[in-house]
Amino acid sequence: MRGEGKGRLVVMEGIDGCGKTVQTDLLVARLRSLGKAVRMDDYPHYESSFWGGHVGRMLRGDFGDPMQVSPYLTALPYMLDQAEGSKQIREWLDNGEWVVSNRFFTSNVHQIAKMPQERRGEFSRWLWEAGYGQMGIARPDLVVVLLVDPPVCRENILKKARRQYTGGELMDKAEKDFGHQMEAAGEYRRMVAENHQWWVQVECCREGRLLEPEEIHEMVFGEVGRRLAA
Repeated sequence: MRGEGKGRLVVMEGIDGCGKTVQTDLLVARLRSLGKAVRMDDYPHYESSFWGGHVGRMLRGDFGDPMQVSPYLTALPYMLDQAEGSKQIREWLDNGEWVVSNRFFTSNVHQIAKMPQERRGEFSRWLWEAGYGQMGIARPDLVVVLLVDPPVCRENILKKARRQYTGGELMDKAEKDFGHQMEAAGEYRRMVAENHQWWVQVECCREGRLLEPEEIHEMVFGEVGRRLAA
């Protein structure tokens, strides 16, 4: 964590359709109500970044099925978008502002989930070194993983408005792959278990039903307050 008086970077994570956007908005509003200067970010930058636009094209299938391409390649446009955005994030943090981001470099857990089990450790080491070590991407102070049952997430995805980067399709290639979403959910749990100092999970379902956004927010804010003295 950064020193007293410095900004804090909180990233909202989870599989597609888990409610990251809603919880990002609620956390930003709560922190601002406490008098904190807060910036919000959202990745990928599909429409405002050269590399974010490339991610959108990849997820649309312009270069082939991204679920069939090696993660060593598909991770790169994400990381380039995140490395570029990290420059602005560092400026905000140096100014003492908080940053709450809907996804960030930590979302590359989805890339880990594409690998066979026996190769995930090797790829993980490459991934984190590439981003944090070689590209200098800002490391979050806290990563909040929203754990939602994958079938519930799929229902939420089907309710989303059509997004420009999908080219009119309801879901992108990654969202359509339910098996991948299941694998990613498992990887998020593993990341929390292995990095509990700065990753935390919030259980958002009870008996197979999604909790109300306000109830989930109270758990999220409780973790932020406990970990970062919000």
